[in-house]
Amino acid sequence: MKKLLYLLLILGALLGIERLSHSLTDGFGLPNITSKLPYNPAWDVPIAADDLEELTTALSERYHYLASGSQSYVFISADGNYILKFFKHKRWRMHPFYEALPLPPSLEAKRKRWKQKKEETVQATFASCILSYLHFRNETGLFYVHLNPTSHLKRTLIVKDRLGLTHQIPLDTLPFLMQKRAIPTDQYLLSLKKTGDLKKAQQAIDDLLHFTLYRAQKGYSDKDPHLIRNFGFIKDHVVEIDVGGFHHDPKKELPYYYSHEIFRIQKKIIPWLDQHYPELSPYAETKIQEMIEHP
Repeated sequence: MKKLLYLLLILGALLGIERLSHSLTDGFGLPNITSKLPYNPAWDVPIAADDLEELTTALSERYHYLASGSQSYVFISADGNYILKFFKHKRWRMHPFYEALPLPPSLEAKRKRWKQKKEETVQATFASCILSYLHFRNETGLFYVHLNPTSHLKRTLIVKDRLGLTHQIPLDTLPFLMQKRAIPTDQYLLSLKKTGDLKKAQQAIDDLLHFTLYRAQKGYSDKDPHLIRNFGFIKDHVVEIDVGGFHHDPKKELPYYYSHEIFRIQKKIIPWLDQHYPELSPYAETKIQEMIEHP
């Protein structure tokens, strides 16, 4: 009993250390961003020549931790111009213990469905990143998509995690994205509020709403059309920061936009404006209502 109790105490301590480490670093580490996915020719993305030049400039920078999103860890370059995103592959694969554990048929069926759902999430996320680059390159600031293992980069990038610890990242082996850095919508609007530039803030609302309509007219929708959290501005030009939720259905998306998506947009942006920028809220309400009444 004493040996068992001692073993349980050790396991508990190790689990506590792991949880503490995860909370301090948001779980970032090379094993958690390493992909075990096989090569998929559908994930090869042709990159424009000017974007390859931009990549060379971007990779000359060092990067430090910025945030943890639902799908990726986000890093910002030392000069503040670029965003680097590593996918959270740990979330997309089953723990080896659960995968190897013998289960009765009913639970085995659930495990298969769970595993299939993870695989479908990867497919949908990567497909969204590809179409974001191919169809919305200027509207997302995305200039490099790296989803398959390669050998041409020959670059080990230095990044600092949330604690300031240094990691060496072999880029050829890992899926990642590169974007031009945008000022998030909330920061952008609050800076305009501070300077009293209501007219420019109204133009920002117009641009945000027009982009969501433009996307729908091209047959695309977004699973999370949050104009405050997922959008930003590059030199006063609106861009969608989150590129992992695009999906395409040209037969559906424009009707879906008017019947569902614009109401989701309204429910997310108006409460934020009411709280943080009430002078702008009536204008946004009017513009959204006009779009609903006169599609």
